[in-house]
This record gives sequence, C-alpha cells and structure tokens, in this order.
Amino acid sequence: MSDWDTSELDDLIGDFAKAGPKAEASTRVVVAKVAFDTVAGGQDRVAVDTGNLKNSIGQDFDDDGMGFEAGPTANYGAAVEFGSDPHVIRARNKKALFWPGAEHPVKQVNHPGSAPQPYMRPAFEAAIRSVDKVMGQVGKKAIT
Repeated sequence: MSDWDTSELDDLIGDFAKAGPKAEASTRVVVAKVAFDTVAGGQDRVAVDTGNLKNSIGQDFDDDGMGFEAGPTANYGAAVEFGSDPHVIRARNKKALFWPGAEHPVKQVNHPGSAPQPYMRPAFEAAIRSVDKVMGQVGKKAIT
C-alpha cells in the first residue's frame, strides 16, 4: 500500500473552487477588453467617407457578459466588409437619381459592385491575439 501526498493537488482544487466567482468575473473582464478592442480596431480600419459607418460601429454584450457582438449598425456595413456584386440602384423616394458630376437625372444606375474592404474581421483577429496574455494576468488574480 502506498501513501500519496495530495496536499498540493488538494490546495489547487481548493483554489479553483474558490475561484469560481472570481474566474467568472475575470472572464467578463477579458470579454469586455476584446469587445472594446474590436470596436476600436474596426473604427481605425474602416474606410471613411462621411464617418457614418465608423460612428455606427459598436458592441452588444450577452446578458451574462460572457460574449458579445460587434459591428456597424449602418445598413451598408456588410457590403463594405464583404464587398458587393454588381447590382442596380433605383430611385425610391424621388423620381430620379442625381449626384454632383452627373450629366442628368436618371431612374436607375448599374453599380459595378465593390471589392471587400475588411475592417471588423481583422479588428477581431487582432483583439483576440491578446487573450492569452490578458487571461493569464487576470487568471492569476482569480486563484490567489
């Protein structure tokens, strides 16, 4: 029969048991940091014309704070991120379309489409690169 010294293991198990609420709170801190870094990165990377798209980028946290969604509320945000196929733009609220430089008003325009200009995906990818480091920092506090 062998005697095993499990005191260190018992201490570690006790630390993790006590860390439950602390670990959860620490995870919320990490999630919030990634969310805010993603939004800031998206705003830094997005192409700016009027500033509407940039200003519409934000985040929504899950009810428990353990997850989030980040992105623009501007209805054309996905077309900038992923690009768009050629499509027709038709006048809706007015009888014709007109813009500075146009020769005359028109009822519709054939848009050639646009290439993707990713801004949210690269921002999220950059933000999650710091998770290991941040989790290590807050994780130490959670079990001590």
